[in-house]
Amino acid sequence: MKRLFLSALVLVCALGGCKKVGEEHADGGVASARPERPGVSMTAYQSGLELFMEFPALVVGQPSALVAHFTDARNPEGFRVVTRGRVIAVLRYADGAEERFVADKPLRDGLFKPEVKPSRAGEATLTLVLEGEQVSGTVDAGRFPVYPTVAEAIAAAPPEEGGEPTVAFLKEQQWKTQYATAPVETRLLQGGIAANGELKPVAGQAAELSAPVAGRLPVDGPVPYLGKPVKKGEVLVRLAPTTAASSTDLASLELEVSRARAELGLAEREVKRAEELLAARAIPEKQLDEARVAREVATARVAAAERQRETYRGTQSGGVVQGAALFELRSPLNGVVAFSDVMPGAVVEAGARLVLVVNTERLWLEARVYEPDVARVENSPGASFTVAGFEREFTVDEKSGRRVAVGAVVDRATRTVPVIFELPNPGGVLKPGMFAKVQLHTGETVRGVAIPESAIVDDSGRSVVFVMKGGESFYKRAVRTGIRSGGWVQVLEGVREGERVVSRGAYDVKLAAATGAAVGHGHSH
Repeated sequence: MKRLFLSALVLVCALGGCKKVGEEHADGGVASARPERPGVSMTAYQSGLELFMEFPALVVGQPSALVAHFTDARNPEGFRVVTRGRVIAVLRYADGAEERFVADKPLRDGLFKPEVKPSRAGEATLTLVLEGEQVSGTVDAGRFPVYPTVAEAIAAAPPEEGGEPTVAFLKEQQWKTQYATAPVETRLLQGGIAANGELKPVAGQAAELSAPVAGRLPVDGPVPYLGKPVKKGEVLVRLAPTTAASSTDLASLELEVSRARAELGLAEREVKRAEELLAARAIPEKQLDEARVAREVATARVAAAERQRETYRGTQSGGVVQGAALFELRSPLNGVVAFSDVMPGAVVEAGARLVLVVNTERLWLEARVYEPDVARVENSPGASFTVAGFEREFTVDEKSGRRVAVGAVVDRATRTVPVIFELPNPGGVLKPGMFAKVQLHTGETVRGVAIPESAIVDDSGRSVVFVMKGGESFYKRAVRTGIRSGGWVQVLEGVREGERVVSRGAYDVKLAAATGAAVGHGHSH
């Protein structure tokens, strides 16, 4: 929906006391002592354009140079200066008659200067039409009186305004930075609870590979590197066990299997003997129970020993290095290498950590919610979060992910409960281990005045915003905020609906405010 923001600022100069707005002498001489026309300043947002314009009050037969700054305001992430095109200024009177004045090209980037010379007095509508390849559009600047004489224009000018102090941030500064403004508007916001969080791998989607025995990493073996994509079953490490490790470990495993089987045979014979003695009433029943328990333990030992031996054999490739069978460590899942400590030719001890593989296609967001807020997020439908280094906000809800679990126990040290969400991670842009500022949705909705979260800057512990007064002047205001939702912040105090705030580049305006610069151009047109 098109929005119109129009601000008119009238500046009155004392007779002969200052140079007229847009009326420099062609010869560069000193201005004469003739009466000066009051200046008009306005800012409007229409058709994807921002127009900031200054001009002397309109007088019949007197030329008024329109100092028109055009900005392409279609991208809320950053406005751009208009560098090409032509501008047609249309002066339309009450009876429908029109007068047109053209600036065929910009005086310089962003600045057009059509000269208007009204032919009759009365109220007229001023419209500027921008035509060009970069951007085109029409901006209704508003209705302005055309005075019969300069004296009448001066007499009609209102007195100078005082009140709220402002800070200057010129168009030339705005165009060199990432700068944008946004309207203060009423929005429907989701209630939420703020929490700190961390991105983690999904349970079962991270696997660590360690050396099963002491050995040497062959110089011609594979070398997994950080970030390497791997497939399930892919060989990541080959390990040649040392002579002592290969002989001792293999012999020990075979011995354990034989010993366990022998113990199982003895236990089975003891059970059979105990059953016969019990039938003859020679022993109590308890003795038979003990024999059966011993048999179960012996059976478990056999299974464990055989499983350990098979695991040992399963890691061997069948290859041989200096008479020792090679072990192969394979990736148990699809993913990327997140850790690698594999140096060809190095000797490693049994149990040494070699490779970590993580599947980052989906991640868990673990938010730590403080104890008093747990009841409000038990049925949280989703969450939004921000991560350092990313301008945009990420969202997880029923469409893009799911709530996995809410912790059942309060952590004694932090007095928090984990709330876990699962979300997709296209392109792997998010990394496990990243910290996040999380807003957990509670299902409540609030309608209130809101501004983009990026408009708020910290000023010595206070939250402040910069509210536009005119195209190059801003009010610095402290705000009291409410809930945050989807990149927007509820403002309980400090701004009014219909105003505009600096939504991109607010920190640059803050720096300008710190210099104590007075409102005014500081540049000439």
